[in-house]
Amino acid sequence: MLACAIAFADCGPAEFRGFGTGESESEALASARASLAPQVYSSIKVSSKHTQTQRVSGGKEDLNTRYTSRIEEESSLLNAHDARILRLERIDGEYKATVCMSRANAAKGFATRLRPVADSLEFSANAVIEAKHPKLKSEAWQKAQPLWNEFARLQSIIEGLDKEQAAPFEAVSALYAKARDGYLSYCQTAKLHWSPETEDVYSGLAFLKLSKNLKLEKSVCKGGGISLAYKNTGHKCEYAGIFKCSHKPSLLLASCSGEEYRILESPNIDSFQKREEVALERLHEKLGDEIFWNEWEREIKQWRPQCE
Repeated sequence: MLACAIAFADCGPAEFRGFGTGESESEALASARASLAPQVYSSIKVSSKHTQTQRVSGGKEDLNTRYTSRIEEESSLLNAHDARILRLERIDGEYKATVCMSRANAAKGFATRLRPVADSLEFSANAVIEAKHPKLKSEAWQKAQPLWNEFARLQSIIEGLDKEQAAPFEAVSALYAKARDGYLSYCQTAKLHWSPETEDVYSGLAFLKLSKNLKLEKSVCKGGGISLAYKNTGHKCEYAGIFKCSHKPSLLLASCSGEEYRILESPNIDSFQKREEVALERLHEKLGDEIFWNEWEREIKQWRPQCE
């Protein structure tokens, strides 16, 4: 009869109730506190919509997967000591415990976890808004994404438990929304513009190689775009018993306003043939086969806006 009374001891109407048994008081309490986790999870599952609706447009990560897989573990680890002990008795050689936890106390542990995440997200969101340099802006955006995913997940949990404790974090959520909208707007104009100094066989070959995996625009550079200017180095042929023809690849990365960011260069490409026209043909073939194009592509990708 007493065991039954403990098992069905009442917590408050807005409290979670945990029951556990063990060979010691601490074991019974640990079991009772652990049993709160599934209740916390089931009570806030509906709030996952908050996480879904605030994902970045075009994002592919389903936050609900992470939300579902980690909520039970975290709810059992965070501030379990805040559970109020309702009953703790030894019956027939076994300890039985009943604990109660308010929704506000359940939210408190998650709020403690969220505060440093919110601080980091605020810093990163401001960096996205304030950065003018394209590479730094994209880097700031990439750093903000995992922080936002964690922030949105925890904020959703807290809101599902206690809206009052979620309210102080709304300002950070709004700041991220501003950074997100600004960055996606930036992406509309931040394109790679092909702007060679001279249209010749060398700039044409460079465009052919780089446009295989990069979306290059043959248009006037504008907005937050990047100008890719293949330099007019032409070729040089010299004769000393045999023709030596050479070309030095060079590509300037600059802003649409003319600010120079980076010059990509490669050592001279040389060809040696008895006839000059054959030497030039061989030079063009060698230029197309060089591995530095892959290195250039990787570097350009770091300047391209990461908008997906």
